[in-house]
Amino acid sequence: MSKSSSPRSVWSLVLKIVITVATAIGGVFGIQSCM
Repeated sequence: MSKSSSPRSVWSLVLKIVITVATAIGGVFGIQSCM
């Protein structure tokens, strides 16, 4: 890995975080709607 992080690696990390958060929120809303 080079010292300066490439934009692609940053975007892939951001994408993973967004997907994780969206999945967590979706799971919470899904549980609430079931109850």
